[in-house]
Amino acid sequence: MKNKSLIFLMLVPFLASCSKTSELYADYAYNSPDFMENYYRETNGIEDLEIESNPKEYSLINKVNYHSESSLKHVRDYDNPNKLPWVDSLNYDNEYGRNYNLSKTNQSFSYGYLSKLYDGRVRCEGKYQLSRVQLDRHGYATFFPKQLVDYSYLGISLRGATDFDNSGPVDSPYQGEVEIDLHVSFYIANPNSEKYKKVTFNFIDAVIPCDNSGSTYLITLYLTNENAIDGETHRSYRYDLFDATAMSMSYELKTFKTGYDVSDDADEEKDHHFAVMLYEVLMPNSSWQ
Repeated sequence: MKNKSLIFLMLVPFLASCSKTSELYADYAYNSPDFMENYYRETNGIEDLEIESNPKEYSLINKVNYHSESSLKHVRDYDNPNKLPWVDSLNYDNEYGRNYNLSKTNQSFSYGYLSKLYDGRVRCEGKYQLSRVQLDRHGYATFFPKQLVDYSYLGISLRGATDFDNSGPVDSPYQGEVEIDLHVSFYIANPNSEKYKKVTFNFIDAVIPCDNSGSTYLITLYLTNENAIDGETHRSYRYDLFDATAMSMSYELKTFKTGYDVSDDADEEKDHHFAVMLYEVLMPNSSWQ
């Protein structure tokens, strides 16, 4: 028994980037060679929150309201003054994610299983399951370690993956990209009520790579309007996310150019399944308390 306990303790650094045991999982969970065993579907109590009536929803169109790209060309120069690349295999520490991740913004994001979404690893880098969270259409939900008090924009690093050979059938037009509708919700604490405000962003027709090694796309959504006047940046807020204390994410697979019958629901009994591999949730230039 002592030996088993010792082995588990040795595995802890690989399961998460901390020792917050309430969020660690026995038996090396979510790191199986079996694709179907790696779906993370925890909601961490978010489903029990009371939501105020008339929650806000925004339908966002790709390349109009947000951008889904393989690079940083839609990140403003003053948000990336050092011109850091999205990915750089030769100098990993000089990548954008490693310099603008939430763990660096606030150390409280460095704890727990989901800290892998805040550590700056914006692609596989040989870590596979240890560097991303695998989601089916129902997604996941979690509380933030602190409340959001200031913000600029949201970045999400992700890709698609399937449990079949990435070449597809011989006559398939599958080209290694898919479209999804991605839904990201923030839950905002109301000091005058036990109910939470809910704000949802629906990213319509988000294009992401699929079965293309560890390559990811960056979805970028600016949450503020910022203008430089007389050498100073003046900010106005497009969306009210002040005091956000939790978030959730879900999606639907829309187009998949392959002859296979693929399900985005881990519970559905089909021969093949799809997953979103979520690597990073970025909120650069944000403040938390």
